[in-house]
Amino acid sequence: MDKAHLEHLSLEHLWQFSLQYYGVREIKEACLTIQNHYHGNVNLLLMLKWLDEQQRHFAAEDWHLIQSCLGRTEQLLHHFRRLRRQLKNNVSDNLYREALAFELSVEKQQQSDLVDCVNSLTLTTNQQQPLVSKYCQQLGAEHLSPIFSTPCSVYFSRK
Repeated sequence: MDKAHLEHLSLEHLWQFSLQYYGVREIKEACLTIQNHYHGNVNLLLMLKWLDEQQRHFAAEDWHLIQSCLGRTEQLLHHFRRLRRQLKNNVSDNLYREALAFELSVEKQQQSDLVDCVNSLTLTTNQQQPLVSKYCQQLGAEHLSPIFSTPCSVYFSRK
């Protein structure tokens, strides 16, 4: 893929895409299932879906680079998410909203790390299995692949 196209791979584009895509009830439910039952990473899944929608692919040998870029924020997210859930019924609404806002800022940082990583890779036109389907298979969640395989235009045209 030429470098000119990489300019379109920005945090803001991914973030806006993620908000819109995750805003679809079926997608949100499937993402939470991936996260809570298969220990998957929703930000990674959203990035992969975004790449699928762009018909882009990275080499299989670069997969470890993608996963390693999550390391900086992954543990923090896991610990904070668990703490926030425990506090949900024991703190004021304002404090809970602040906790959610902090979690969202860490999520955005994780997406920034993913964008930086993907921008450092050589991307090609994807003529193979979609990246999201591969990720669902890796997690043992193949049954969720059809939900993520639906083109975004189908969901976005509903709104």
